[in-house]
Amino acid sequence: MTIVVALCLHGCAALPLAAVGGSVVASGAGAMVKTGTEYTFSGTARRTFTVPINAVRAAVLQAFDVAGVEVQPEDGDPDHLVGKLSHRTVKVELKELSHSLTVMSLSVKQTILKDRATASELLEQIEQVLAENPSFARRLHRVPTPDLAASPANH
Repeated sequence: MTIVVALCLHGCAALPLAAVGGSVVASGAGAMVKTGTEYTFSGTARRTFTVPINAVRAAVLQAFDVAGVEVQPEDGDPDHLVGKLSHRTVKVELKELSHSLTVMSLSVKQTILKDRATASELLEQIEQVLAENPSFARRLHRVPTPDLAASPANH
C-alpha cells in the first residue's frame, strides 16, 4: 500500500519519508535516514539546520575536505557549491530562512543516476561537523562527547 501511495504522488516536489512509511525507507539499500531529512523523487536530499548559513557553509566545506570532495567555484555564488568525487558530481544549495535557520539541498549524481547513499553519508558528515561545535551541538539536540582518552580516570 505504501508503495502505491508513493507512486501516485510521483509529481510532488518533495515528500517527507515519514509520509511514505518505513518499508520504502528500508528498501533504500539499507541506509539509515535521519528524521528531518527528506528526499525529492529526483534524489536530492534536503535538511534544515537551526544554524546560521555561514556556519553550515563552513561545515559543508570541512566535511567535503575530509571526504575528498574537490569543491569547484560555482559562478561566485557562495550558496551554490559544486564538487567532484570519483565519477560523481556533488551539488549543494544553501538557503537562509532566517539568521539562524538554513535549508541545505544536496545531490550526488553519477552519470545520469542519483547516488542517495553517498548523499546521505555526506549529509551525516556535515551534521557531525556542526555537532562538534559546542555552540551548535545544543541547537542540534546533541551534546558533544568528551574525549575519553583525556579524562583523568584514564591517566
